[in-house]
Order: sequence, then structure tokens, then C-alpha cells
Amino acid sequence: MFTIERNAGALYEQIESAIIKYIVSGVLKSDEQLPSVRNMAKELNVNPNTVQRAYNELESKGIVYTVVGKGVFISGSSDKITEIASMAKLKVKESAFAAKNAGVSKEEVILEIEKVYLNR
Repeated sequence: MFTIERNAGALYEQIESAIIKYIVSGVLKSDEQLPSVRNMAKELNVNPNTVQRAYNELESKGIVYTVVGKGVFISGSSDKITEIASMAKLKVKESAFAAKNAGVSKEEVILEIEKVYLNR
């Protein structure tokens, strides 16, 4: 289900981002169970601690919840997901504003954004 790139930043952050992306896009739904830490680690060929850290980060943000003995599930609260998407849009806006002030053309900014979307 998920893919990660070894040279594209912290692995746990990539896992966290992928889960958020799948929630926002509707692939993962409220109260749906995520793969176990062990299964996810095996699937991605990473240390289980990496997956656990991603799950812990998501839980601290209210995006997932843990049921002891059962697993990790997607939270029913869409407010957190909406908030995260809004923050991401704000960061893009701030970055575009900074690029504009630095004399970077609109076309160059769009090209950089397209590169991000094509690489994922």
C-alpha cells in the first residue's frame, strides 16, 4: 500500500505523510484498521521502530487511535485532517510568497511544485 524513498527524508515522516494522504483522498476511512507495526515494517523493509514512531506521531495529532490488543485505527475526526491540509496549503502559500519576493518567476515555482508531484 505504501512506498517510501530511502533518500527522501526521514522514513517515519514519509509513512506519516502517506497515511495522511490516503485519509485525505478517502482511501483510508474512519475507524479502518492500519496494518500492524510488524506487518507494515516488513512490507516497507524498515525497522518496526520506524513504523511505531510514525503511528505515535499520528496518534499525538489525533489522526489515529490505538486499541490495546487490537491495533491502530483511523480517527473519526476529520477536523484534524482538514487542519493538516489547511496548514500544508498555508506553507505552500508562504513559500510561493517568499519565492516571489526573491525574484523567482511564477513558472519556476510551478515547475518545482510539479517536480514534487511527479516524484511521488
